[in-house]
Amino acid sequence: MTTSTNQSEPVAHAPAATIAAAWLVTLLVSPLGDIFCFELTGAVPPWLFWVKVALLGVLILLSWLWKPIQALRPFFIMLLAITSLMAAWIWLQQLPAWITWQKQHSFSVAAMATQLSEMAVALLLIGLLFVLRKRRERFFLVRGDLHAMAEPIKFLGGKSLGPLWRFGLIFTLVILVGQFFMLIFPLSPTAATWRLFLPLIPLTLLRAASNGFNEEIILRVAPISPVYEVVGKSNAIWMAAVLFGLEHYIGGIPSGIPGVLITALLGWFFGKCMVDSRGFFWPWLFHAVQDILPFTLMVLAATP
Repeated sequence: MTTSTNQSEPVAHAPAATIAAAWLVTLLVSPLGDIFCFELTGAVPPWLFWVKVALLGVLILLSWLWKPIQALRPFFIMLLAITSLMAAWIWLQQLPAWITWQKQHSFSVAAMATQLSEMAVALLLIGLLFVLRKRRERFFLVRGDLHAMAEPIKFLGGKSLGPLWRFGLIFTLVILVGQFFMLIFPLSPTAATWRLFLPLIPLTLLRAASNGFNEEIILRVAPISPVYEVVGKSNAIWMAAVLFGLEHYIGGIPSGIPGVLITALLGWFFGKCMVDSRGFFWPWLFHAVQDILPFTLMVLAATP
């Protein structure tokens, strides 16, 4: 199913003030503040979360009174939902009762429980998107145009990239090669380790598929769809990519500055696939495929 006849077109020239406001709020509620505190003190203060929630609450109220940010209200609402729900999900993962329960069950059960709990966040955001955007075509929850062309990239000279599936396949193959040498090769897994891993291949593929779904909803669909018609496709894609990248600085795989740069690039790629195809299939598929080796690493690391 294609959505080109149902979705509104992004503005050709968004007001500079609106774009600046969207970027400023994105950075203020991103993990950027957490990173600064972590680097200065070694910890992220709990009050920082409440500052972000309060800021977004004030902006939502202000959007009813101040016309320049009125069009950004759905974006602010979605950022508040993402921030709050993800904080609740992290809180759940850190509960002693949850940790104890996971230790009492097998690796497979514990891993899928984590994925399912994150999927609950994704489903709640889908519900909110239906309220804000009314139709799923307006927030990319459709297959999209499988034969879409990849839009030219300005910093690559604006040349035609050909079909999106071919561009995505080449990009994904490059990422897979890099992942193998960064993640799997240094482990030097033995033949015995691989034999133990073989029965867990279905679980690894299922986790990759579910994680691709969860993260594309939470980190692409939710932040991009309420704002791309307001600030333009490129700004919306990069704002979501920056959020995705910064999330990996503390405790991500990979983490630190390399983690931010690598995952921001991946976030840009997934967002581009979503917007260019006006659908969910290509970004989900490419994301799921690229998650296979990281989840393989987790399984190998947990294999005695």
